Amino acid sequence: MSAFGVRDDSSRETAVEFVIDAIESTGAATRDDFDIDQIVTTVHALSDDWDFRSLQPDTFWRVASTFIRA
Repeated sequence: MSAFGVRDDSSRETAVEFVIDAIESTGAATRDDFDIDQIVTTVHALSDDWDFRSLQPDTFWRVASTFIRA
């Protein structure tokens, strides 16, 4: 981990952690409200990287919104 608590290695695991943190940080939803695996798979396909920090927030939330569980 870096000095700021961000892991230096990028993997599917760190991508999953990133998505869960982003979703739950709003306080409006939990990981159970979204299909986390599909979000990670789709964002990885768009960015061709496991490090999602460089992704535009609008893009991330557009993807996430398509995988809200009913």
